[in-house]
Amino acid sequence: MLLELGEFLKRYREYYISVNLSAPDLTTHRFLDVLGPAIARQGVLPQQIRIEATERSFLDADAAKEVISAFRHAGHAVYLDDFGTGYSSLSHLQTFRIDGLKIDKSFVDTIGQDAASSSVASHIIDMATTLDVQVIAEGIEREEQAAYLHARGAQFGQGWLFSVPLSAAEFIRYAGRTRGA
Repeated sequence: MLLELGEFLKRYREYYISVNLSAPDLTTHRFLDVLGPAIARQGVLPQQIRIEATERSFLDADAAKEVISAFRHAGHAVYLDDFGTGYSSLSHLQTFRIDGLKIDKSFVDTIGQDAASSSVASHIIDMATTLDVQVIAEGIEREEQAAYLHARGAQFGQGWLFSVPLSAAEFIRYAGRTRGA
């Protein structure tokens, strides 16, 4: 992806891409050791590459804490993906320094419905605000979901309401059409 989007990212510094890491990637510096030279070759800024990890990636908490710290020290924001669906979510917020929480689609789906979990997204946003971390809501499909999340303080959203999944080339064309709109 970096090869496909490198020129675009170099030209438009306000854009970034997120990379989902597996549990083994968070127990060693191997990925970071490859990423650093790759972004330097492409002329991309470290803050343009964001790291996403699921709570399941934190099973080896000591190693993950050290690797997350190294990513952040190198200039990469780190986000906790699928927040609320993994093991001991609240303890992870105390243990790991992260930059943002990604609210899992399963909680976004229940917004506006008479379901026990329909207010979970709002509580996650409140928690994130208290912790001073960004909130990204995943799986937004309806305007009412976007409005609800925005009104409660979610800074970012992703989902079919905004766009279908795009290849790198399709994204560059999409960004060209929407930039400044």
